[in-house]
Formats: sequence, structure tokens, C-alpha cells
Amino acid sequence: MRALSFFVALAVLFPGCQLAFDAPPEAHDASARDAGAGDAATDCALTPLVDACLPPEPVYDGPSAPIEVIRDDMGIPHVYAGNDADAYYASGYMQAVDRLFEMDLTRRRALGRRAEVLGAGSVDDDVTIRTFDIAHWADLSRRQELVESPEIYALHVAWTAGVNARIDEVRSGAVPLPYGFGPGELDYMPEHWTVGDAAAVGKLILFGNAEQIAYDGLATVVQRFLPTLLDRLPLIMPARDVHTLPPEERPPSTLIAPIVSPGALRIDPPMPNDLGVRLSAFLERWRSLPMGASNNWVVDARHSANGRPLLAGDPHQGLDSPSLMWTHQMNSADAGGTIDAIGFNFVGSPSIQLGHNAHLAWGATTTYPDWMDLWGVRVEGSVASYGGTDHPIVLRREEIRVAGEAEPRVVEIEDVPDLNAVLMSDDFFPVPLFPGRRILLRWIGFAPTHEAVAFHRFDTVSQLDDFDAAVDLMELSAFNFVAANSTGITYRSSPQVPIRAGEMTVDRLPYAVLDGDDVGSLWTGDFLPFSLLPHSRGGTRGWIATANDEPYGLTDDGSIVGDPFYFGVYFDPGTRAARIESELGRLATRGDMTIDDMLTLQDDTYNPFTEDFLPPLFSYWDARMTDPALAAYRDRSDLDALVTLLRDWDRRMERTSSEAVVFNALMFYLARITIADDLGLVFNPILDQSDTYIMKLLSIVVNDTTPNGDTFFADGRSTAFVRALDSVASYLTDQFGGTDRALYTWGAIHGTYFHSISGPRLDGGFWPTDGSLGTVNVSDANFFDGVDPRTRLESTGGSIFRLAVQFAADGTPEAMVNIPRGVSGDPDSPHFGDLQADWVESRSRPLLFRRADVEAVATEHLTLR
Repeated sequence: MRALSFFVALAVLFPGCQLAFDAPPEAHDASARDAGAGDAATDCALTPLVDACLPPEPVYDGPSAPIEVIRDDMGIPHVYAGNDADAYYASGYMQAVDRLFEMDLTRRRALGRRAEVLGAGSVDDDVTIRTFDIAHWADLSRRQELVESPEIYALHVAWTAGVNARIDEVRSGAVPLPYGFGPGELDYMPEHWTVGDAAAVGKLILFGNAEQIAYDGLATVVQRFLPTLLDRLPLIMPARDVHTLPPEERPPSTLIAPIVSPGALRIDPPMPNDLGVRLSAFLERWRSLPMGASNNWVVDARHSANGRPLLAGDPHQGLDSPSLMWTHQMNSADAGGTIDAIGFNFVGSPSIQLGHNAHLAWGATTTYPDWMDLWGVRVEGSVASYGGTDHPIVLRREEIRVAGEAEPRVVEIEDVPDLNAVLMSDDFFPVPLFPGRRILLRWIGFAPTHEAVAFHRFDTVSQLDDFDAAVDLMELSAFNFVAANSTGITYRSSPQVPIRAGEMTVDRLPYAVLDGDDVGSLWTGDFLPFSLLPHSRGGTRGWIATANDEPYGLTDDGSIVGDPFYFGVYFDPGTRAARIESELGRLATRGDMTIDDMLTLQDDTYNPFTEDFLPPLFSYWDARMTDPALAAYRDRSDLDALVTLLRDWDRRMERTSSEAVVFNALMFYLARITIADDLGLVFNPILDQSDTYIMKLLSIVVNDTTPNGDTFFADGRSTAFVRALDSVASYLTDQFGGTDRALYTWGAIHGTYFHSISGPRLDGGFWPTDGSLGTVNVSDANFFDGVDPRTRLESTGGSIFRLAVQFAADGTPEAMVNIPRGVSGDPDSPHFGDLQADWVESRSRPLLFRRADVEAVATEHLTLR
């Protein structure tokens, strides 16, 4: 079948799906890269985003009446304004009060201008961002908003005015220069903001959140240099058969094909001796982009104690200091406006992006739609051949200024404008991914998009249908959004997913570099219809949980050949999703769920990988007396004591646990013994990038999910497990002086480091923390530093907030919250690190929403005039 006809046929196979093709908002043509090139004769129907076609820029003249800002005892500012524009103005002003230095560095990252203040070490990062031209595509989104949603654009103008009002105070000397800008620090003055700057921050966050370039490149390297491995170990198979959609709403099993080995690029060239070094350097450049994981879930009224829904969410991102997100409330509704919302937004952007308003609460996790692709294309002169058609290449010259250097560095980038695509430089990837070709990148975000409008609408909707409609506006919604009001729950993910001209085959795999000559691999210009995108109201079970798991179950067989589309993630094993699903099922059976149950589940440190690796270990150890392969270990009392320790363990990765130390080391040693030789030089780079992915592969091998599991155990399964245990004993002896449990605890070696975004005074330090990789309360840290185990296991990511919501009898959301570090980014503020201990201990506090409650604990009153 071809293109849309294929999807029309599939729509009837999905229970509950409708045949209507509600197309996502159509992207405007972005061929006019120089948007100022229009004149009076411009045909605005064809090119509505050029200067000549834009309506006048709105002007914000300042607050129409005094705006009250009350800071509560957590440091959260609550804005009470006379209208929506004034609420946005105060929101921008207060974010700049709390986070101006962080805002500026974030903006510079989005614009590819960090080297101007951070120096030569940030040049590669700037080149990467300039390559993708984030600022240009963000400006087109800004222009589109001005044309289509001028009333919302005016609010963003007001927000920008608030930011600039604070910058004017800083530049005039009316208030002290924030830390980071001063002499002896980075020593520069903040520049004024534009609406386009905030749009660029938003576009960068959405680009990095579900970026697939690193993983597609990695998959292609494995495919190229380790083709026989793929016959034995599928890259995309999850370790758990757990998926977001309720079972009755998933695609029928008839759509799932048997395992078929990938075929594209199946050549076996010599592996470069320095491939590991090259791959590590390649993966390192992506660490600066905010890639996401996360948990969230919603439970409908039938399961709760008060007869109203419950919601919980905790996004996982890098745990820098200050935090990536900022907390505040905007209220204009008390004076007749439309906004009364509280929660979190990414620093450098407006609105409340995650949180609740007066009627509805929502949260998001990252999902991974097939919306970004790489092709190997033929290039001759100034044209690129894509599917047999020539497309002109346009050279773009970027100047990158570097602190301490007199002249800018010049980078030439090759765009393919009529495809909204870019050609990657020859040295961008660690090895040639498609010999004799150039790599062309397309992303649906290389177009004007509506995310800023959607986020604003979240703050004002009250009905679930209206929330779903706002999600549907967001083309770059690589998110699993869940929401609830007092009457129901919803789950929705509505990214634009391009439809290909042909079906997926072993030679046409969208998670690796595609053949640019293959017409069947090309995007048709149509998108997966909304009816086939993941959405639910909870199904018969009455709850929805997401944790980056593949929503449909199509990848359970390890292959996408024969599937209707690809919508998955390589790295996530499904362990967090499986644990959340198991616990929600248990709680639903018990009934009478409360917000305390939600908080307990957010803090859950049970390690699901124990289910994979401990039962085989116990079985092999118990059979050692009759297993010839284990003859050398039969009298090892130290190993027997470790096995006994693990048998009696509650399998929770708590700071006080000695067993957690033993099990964590066992996992990593078992991975090295079992699959490191099969992955060869790519094992360490993959482990550094995603130890969770390595454990997923190990789980698949150990559980015989693939029929070739035995091939990974050269000396037998029992030998591998007991050798790993022996390595653990040696590690404990070397590091702690023996294997006795009294010598070590998880909290003594494992924790979270809150790295400074710039400068020593912002350093948040190392904190012993619970959790590990695979746990709901996630806190993964690589055990190995090259060959040797690390002395201290540092996690640098985790929950950037934890939010749990119930609903009062009048329908108002009531939230409990847990935030790392503090609301302020000023190291001299009492709210810079005052919430850190609560975050470590998972102590949640009420997120105060009603004004009387805020007034009762106010620590500061401010009036903006």
C-alpha cells in the first residue's frame, strides 16, 4: 500500500480510532530565508511571513495599574495583575529578578553565541546550534504567531518588556549586577531581549528534548561495523512489555511482524582502532542539549478516596545549579483576566508550561516520534540529489565571535532550502555514515510552529477537550501530555510524524541513516493522522502512565518491518513504566488512592532490574556443587555471604542499603562480561552516553528475549554470573577493605552532583541520594571510568521537580511539590539552595495557590508600577 491509503486501511484496525484525518496545523513555506526581502508587491497569500506582510508589532506601554507580587516561604513569586498583559509583564520581570544570568546563558545557547562569553571551549556547541539554524526557525515561529495569534503575541511582547525592565535596572546600576556578569566572573552586561529570543529558547528545548541525531548516528555505526551483532540483538526491543496505551486501545497483534534482521548498510568494513574515541567525542557534543526522560500518570475518579482524579509527574533532565526550570504563579483572573496558573517553565521562556490552573492540572514526559531523519545523499556542485530529484544548495556564512579572539571564526553551512533541510559537515559524525554521500538532515521543527501558543492555552483551559485541542496545536509535541480536572483524565501526544512514500523494510529503517536514492524513504508531505497518534481517556482500567516507554507495543518484536509506523525509543528498557504500571494496578485493586500514594510512588526506589539478574544468580549459585564450570567457586564463603545478602534484600536502592552497592556493581560487571566483547570499541561510549541502554540490552540477553541469547555467554551462563559476583567481591575488597556489609552503603558512594552553569558560587555540590538507573526515583550513574570502577558514582540528572495533584470539592487543583536547589539563581538569595534538602529527602510541600494561603506565609511583597 502507498502513503495515505495505507493509513486509511490501518485506521479501522485501531479500536476506538476514527477515520477522520484531522491534519495538524499546516506549516508555512519557509523558502524566504531573508524574511525582510518582501516589498509592496509581495503576494502575502504565498509568503505571509515576510516583513511586508506582517501586521504592526504590538506595543506594551507598561502596567495599566500596580501589580502585586508576593513571594511565599518557598521563594515562589505569585503575581496578581489587573489584566493578562500585566501578568505576563510581571512574570518576565520576576524571572529576570531570579534568573537573569541563567536566562542569558540559555539564550546564548539557543542563538549559538555562548563562545562570546565562555570562550573557545564553546565553539563546537555554537557551531552545532548554528548548523541547525535554531534562531531562524524560531523567528519564523514568532512571525507566524504575530500573523495568526496577535492577542497571544501581545502577551509575549509584555513578557519581554518585563525582562527588559529588569535589565534596564541592572544596566543603570539601580540594582546590583547579578552574579555571573561581574568583574572576575564572565564580565559582561546583559543585552535586551526580543520576542524572538524566547522563541529560540523554546525551539532549542524542543529540538534537544527528543533529538535523534546522536542515536541515529550510533545505530548506523553499530549497523555498519557490527552487522552480525544485529542478527542476535535488536536495538529497539524494550526489555518490558509495558506500553502507555491501555491494552484494548493498542494496535492488534496482527500488525506485529516477526524479528527480521536489519539490512541497510550491511557491509563489514574494518573498524577504526580509534572508533571508541571518535564515538565518545561525537556523543559528548550532545550533552549540552536538554534531552529528557520522565514519569507521569493520571488516575480517574473511580480509584480515588475522594472520588476525584489524581495526577503526578516528575520530568527528568540535567540537574544543574540553578535548576533548568523556574516556578511562579500568574493571576489576572481575580481582576477579570483569563489567567490563574501556577507551575514551571523552562528558564528563558514565558508562560506556565507544566503545572495547573484553577481547573486543570497537567504534566509531560518525553516521547520519541519518528520526526527527524538522516539521509545519505549524492552531492554534485551546488545541488543535492534527494530521491532522484536535484535540489539547490545555498551556502550560509556564520560568524562566531569568541571571547579573547580579535576576529570571528567563520563557518560555512550548506542549506537545502526547498526541503527545509541542512547538509551536515563531513567531520560532524565520527566516521562516514554513508560512504561517498553527504548526510542530509530533516526535522519537522525546521518550519514555523505553534508551541508558544499551545503553552499559553494550557494556562487558561478548563475542559479536557480544550486541553487536547491545545496539545494538537503543538507540532513539536515530543511529549506524552497527561491532564486531569475534577471530572476526568486525558492522555495526548500530537507531534507531526511524516508519512513515507513506502513501507518500512529491512533496507529502509528510520532509526538509521537512510538511502537518499530510495524514493520509498522520502517524506510525502503528509503526516500521521491524529486518529493514529497516541491518545486515551484511561480505558477500562481507568488510569494512564507514561515513562518514555513506546506507547503502542509495536517494537516488542524487535523489528519495525511490517509495522504501520515507527514511534519508539532505543534506550528505555521500560523498567520505570513497568514498576509504575504494577504499582498503579495494585493500588487500583486496593482502591481509595490518595495523593500520598502518588508521592510514595514518585519516591519509589525498587530496582526492576533485580527481577532480571538476581533469580538466575541465585539459581546458578545454588547449583554450584553440581556444575563443573563452577568448581573453583564452591567453597567461597565470601560469595555465599553476598548471595545471602541479596536474597534477604528488599531490592530498594536506598542510601542506607549495603545490598544496593553489591547489586549495582553486579549489573555493571555482568554487562562487561556478557556483552562488552560483542559491542567492542563502542561499548564504553554507549555506556557513557546511556548506561540504561546497556542494561536494557543485557536484560534482553539474560531473559532470552532474543533467540540468540546463549551466543553472548562464551563460557556459559552460570560462569558469567558467578564471575561477575567474584568481580564484585574484588571490588568491595579493593575499595572498602572487605565484603562485610558494615563496610559500605549506597549513600557513601552514590549521589547527585549539581554542577554550576558557570562559576564556583553556583556550584550545588554533591548530595548522597536514593535511586539508581531503572528506578522510578531515577538517579543513574555510570559505575565504570573506562576500565576501573569509580570511587564515587555521580548522577547528574533526575527529577527537576516532583508534582502530585488532587482536586478539592470545588474542583480546584491542590498540589504537592518538590523542587531541587531553590527558586532563585542568585547565590546571595535565601532561596538559592533552601529547597535542596527537601528534594534529597523527597519531602513535598504544598504548592500554594489560593491567595489567602500565600499571604499567610509571605516573605516579601513587591509592587510593580
